[in-house]
Amino acid sequence: MTILVVGINHKTAPIELREQVFFSQDNLSLYLQDLLSCGVVQEAVLLSTCNRSELYCETEEVEKVQAWFCSQHALPAEIVTRSMYCYQGAEAIAHMMMVACGLDSMILGEPQILGQMKAAFSDSCTAGAVGSLFHRLFQEVFTVAKEIRTTTSIGACPVSLASSALHFVKQRIADLQWAKTVVVGAGETAELLLRYLKTYGIEPYAIVNRSHSKAMHLTQQYGGKVHILEELPTVLTYADLVFTTTGSTMPIISHAMLQAVWPLRNHKPLLILDMAVPRDVELRVATLSGVELYCIDDLKGVIEQHRQGREHAADKAKEKIEQKSRDFMLWLNSLDKVNHTIRACREQVEALCHIELMKAKQQLSHGYEPELVLEGFARALAKRLLHTPSVQLRQAGAEGQFELLHLARRLFALPDPEVKTS
Repeated sequence: MTILVVGINHKTAPIELREQVFFSQDNLSLYLQDLLSCGVVQEAVLLSTCNRSELYCETEEVEKVQAWFCSQHALPAEIVTRSMYCYQGAEAIAHMMMVACGLDSMILGEPQILGQMKAAFSDSCTAGAVGSLFHRLFQEVFTVAKEIRTTTSIGACPVSLASSALHFVKQRIADLQWAKTVVVGAGETAELLLRYLKTYGIEPYAIVNRSHSKAMHLTQQYGGKVHILEELPTVLTYADLVFTTTGSTMPIISHAMLQAVWPLRNHKPLLILDMAVPRDVELRVATLSGVELYCIDDLKGVIEQHRQGREHAADKAKEKIEQKSRDFMLWLNSLDKVNHTIRACREQVEALCHIELMKAKQQLSHGYEPELVLEGFARALAKRLLHTPSVQLRQAGAEGQFELLHLARRLFALPDPEVKTS
């Protein structure tokens, strides 16, 4: 069995590609069912976030899995392949652990990815794509992630995409506390943004979301007015700063929408930070005079400033991950040997049974008494099954290999021999 990782991330692909090589959360079970129905994987988990789309699977058909990954998107396969990476075995396991720890994230050590990975694993379990091997593997991955966060400084003073976004806009809006700030979306990233805004004493002007009740829950904690998506043009008429964080597969702020409300803004500038992948804002919006449009890839400068000081902790974490991935591969290889031994043993016993069964059937066809045939079948089968083990055990006893005798008792659950006393 081969553990395989196939994917793209912020290191190998720009946002223009990542937003097209994306697995929608709403269709996750359909993707997995399609993959399983192809018969090329035994178990699979799909993870798709703003910075990565990755498939973790057990397979012996690496090239077919790569082809499936490329075929799920409306792009020529060669374009996806140029940015795609593929890891197998210990390298794949180490990569999964790196991802869970935040060591492969745009922001070194960011904590959100572990929750996203756990959610992806849970969704894949619900879709029936996870078996005993991946249950064991992912529990090990999550355990290692927790251990590294508690035993190294990689998780100290965690920096998130949301906090980096706030640092980014503070560099561009001098009086941020007076800006009319709009947050579009009500998921985890939106809540983190609102939490950081609150630490700066900033109350949002509005929270815009498809679900009124979810946005209302956030306004009760962080302030602001609730608006549904249909009211977004009206909200944009007054906004100074907009964060978009939805999971929409289509843009929710179009050039036409902003162009329609632009005369009502009296030439007031607008900064939009699109934190979604796929992106929430049409690129043409940036052509409007007075609009500054940014995406998460524009945050790399701010993120790099916070990266310093974590490198030593990251090196220590990588050493631990390398050891843990090797340990898991040793266990996996031993499991392969165990399964092979069980399979060989079963095949040998079935072959012996078949030989004696054919003899018994032949005797019955010649009119032999059925009861006598059955008794003969049982004796002959027992003799065949026990012949080789008996020879090996006698030889072990003669050579003083008593540990083999002990193992035989454990294997067949035999009682200890009675010790005679004079």
